[in-house]
Amino acid sequence: MSCLGDLIKNKREAAGLSLKRLGTACGVSDSEIMKIENGSRKSPNWNTLCEISQTLDFHPFELLLAAGYITENDIHPNSQIHGLEKLCADDVKMVQLFIDFLAMRSGKNNISKEEH
Repeated sequence: MSCLGDLIKNKREAAGLSLKRLGTACGVSDSEIMKIENGSRKSPNWNTLCEISQTLDFHPFELLLAAGYITENDIHPNSQIHGLEKLCADDVKMVQLFIDFLAMRSGKNNISKEEH
């Protein structure tokens, strides 16, 4: 089994989903999910991997890394903040204000271009 397949299978089983339920939720067949998990699908579709990660509630970067599509060097550190997608718009603005404050305090002038 591939690294990618192991990752998906472990996440799927942890979520309590069968191959069929995950496939249905992602809009692909359960046999496609099985092929990805057992490594017989050598180049899974990028969109399918993103659907799988969204359904299993983790960042697609994990899958893209495991699949070898990207490396750690391809991921900007700012993109590694987890959980922002679960926040409401007001909470995201609050996080941005805090980031702006930290950047200002550290002497960096990388203040957000968004108006607050």
